[in-house]
This record gives sequence, C-alpha cells and structure tokens, in this order.
Amino acid sequence: MGSDDSTGKNKISDAKVRHQSLIGVFIVGVCIGLIVSERAYLINGGHVLNPRHLTAKATSSDGAGGGASNLETASATSRVLATDDDEPYPFSKPARNDLEAKLREVAPDREVLSAVANKNTLRDGMLGTFCTGIKNSGVKNHLLLALDEETKAWADENGVNAYLFQLQFGILKQFVELGWSVLLSDVDIAIFQNPFDNLYRDHDVEGMTDGFDERTAYGSIEGFDDPSMGWARFAQYFKHFNLNSGLFWLKGNKKVTNLMTRLDDRLAKQQYWDQTAFNEEIFFLSHGDYVSPGVSVRVMDIDKFMNSKRLFKDIRHRPKAQQPPMPVTLHVNYHPDKHERMKAAIKYYVDGDQNALDAFPGGSEKGSK
Repeated sequence: MGSDDSTGKNKISDAKVRHQSLIGVFIVGVCIGLIVSERAYLINGGHVLNPRHLTAKATSSDGAGGGASNLETASATSRVLATDDDEPYPFSKPARNDLEAKLREVAPDREVLSAVANKNTLRDGMLGTFCTGIKNSGVKNHLLLALDEETKAWADENGVNAYLFQLQFGILKQFVELGWSVLLSDVDIAIFQNPFDNLYRDHDVEGMTDGFDERTAYGSIEGFDDPSMGWARFAQYFKHFNLNSGLFWLKGNKKVTNLMTRLDDRLAKQQYWDQTAFNEEIFFLSHGDYVSPGVSVRVMDIDKFMNSKRLFKDIRHRPKAQQPPMPVTLHVNYHPDKHERMKAAIKYYVDGDQNALDAFPGGSEKGSK
C-alpha cells in the first residue's frame, strides 16, 4: 500500500533537496570559473583590457559631429576649479610679496605656466626654442623663473614674462600658497598648442608620464607566480611608470601645499632625485605611522603630452594616416641630444617635413629603432 502524501510533506522535502543541490552546483561553478579565469589571465601575461579602451567605447559619438568629448565637457565646467579656495581671491588687498604682484600681472586668472631656466639653457639656444613655442601657442599666462641676471635680461628683451628667483627650494610651494595653480615645465619641451586648453583640472595633480604606451602610462594589473606557495602561488599587483617631474600641473589648494612642503623638506635635507621623491610622496600608501598626502592624480594623455620615447620608438614609424594628431607638447626626456630633437620635431609637425626625424636613432645609440 502506497504512503499517503495528502499533506504534501514529501513534495516540500524534495524541493528542499533540489534547492540545496542547485546551490551546491552554483558554488562549484563559480569556483571553477575563478580558477580557470586566473590561469588564463596568467598564461596571457597578466594582460587586462585597458581602461582607456573602455572609456573610448563609452564616450565615442554615434555619428559625425556627435557629442562633445570628455575633455571639452571638463574644460567647460572646470576652469573655475583651478583652485579650491572657498572664498574669492582678495585682489583688492595689497600683494603680500613681489612674486604675488608679478603673478597678478601676468596670470590674473590664477593659473600660470612656469619654467626654471639659467644661462646654460639660454646659451645653447634651447630656452629660445622653448619660449618660441610659448609665444606661438598663445600662452600669455606664463612666467619664466630666471636663476641669474643674464637670463632675466634676455627674457625682458624678448618679451618673455620673467621673475628673478634664486632659491633652490620652495618655488612651487610659494605659487600654491599664494593661491595660484601652476603648470611647471622643463625647457627641453617643444610646445605646439596651448596646454591649458588640454587640461581637465579635476584632480590635485595632472602630470605627464614616462610611460610610452597605454599599459606603462595608465597602469595595468600584473600577475605574480610563486610556485613554492602551492595552492596560493598566484597573486596580482598594480604597476605603472612614474610621473615625469618635467611637466605637471598643480591645483592651488591645501593638499598640494602639504605635498610641496613635504617635498621641499626632503630635498633640502637629502641628496635625492626630485622625480623619485615626487612619485614616492604621491603614490606611497598610508601605512603604520606614515600618512600619504592624499592628493588625487590624473595622468596626461600620452599622445597629447608626448615623451620622446613614444615619438621616436613608435609614432614616427607608423603610416601617416595611423599617427595621432600633432601633440600639445613633446618632452625630449629620453634622449641626450635634446635641442636637436626638439627642432626636428618642430620641423616635422609645424613645417610638415616628413623626413625631419629620419636621421635620429630610436634610442641614444646609433642604429637603434
């Protein structure tokens, strides 16, 4: 005689068993998927889809003349955010020192391009090439920090805004303490367009990178394999090349002032490369008693604010139709023959001489490509 299931108890019990079985299968599937994904990731060298690719897909317009780019939108809304002051700048009050008076004169919008120069860069002609780029690109809010009287006199004679500044440390700190945002530039940079038209201004620091492609510039998740750990042999870490201290924009706010104060203290006491100290202060994570300055960072576009490795090792070898447009700036940071390459790049981009770069090797050694 069959059992009476008029109450439905057996059906409820069977449903519970099926539910538990499905959960078990789901968990096992997730675990297998994670393991397979991690193995595939490491086999492929830890490559992941670059964030820039994702951004390009998300923001590209659907038709000709479509929506504005991220940069255009950011520029339209962020120019008023060049500094983070809660109160309007008191132009009605007397300037606190000669530097502030000069900044009011040449950069009343409280944003300035500045470069440090001495008579050595003047005599070899590189300073003249740099300043020609400033003029041709329409950067009126500039201030050359001359480290000697000869350089200051040359600037005055050639219509370049200049200020005699003889301190070794504290230059940038003074700018941001006074309430100015500053784009600091080395003079081994060829300027083709106004860099202020190509900044986002949505972070505390916006800097050029030594990276020469998207992975080295913008970062990537890499795989690490330690077979001795057995089950836990695989791990991941994040890496990117350093920011270059030869071209970066600083927002005039308290966080940046703190960053510059810490840098000045280190460089005044230690024999240390300023670029290394700059990156350590920005990127080292808070831990133990150490507290990071907490500044936010944006990396400049590698095809707009280009370094010389990207140009001479990559871009110039591409067919013309596949090359990016003329950059905003070119920093000859990877090569010792700086001025010659600056002038050649100007001939290539401005004068249209397609053979202007041909005589130069890819690296510093002859025959390198």
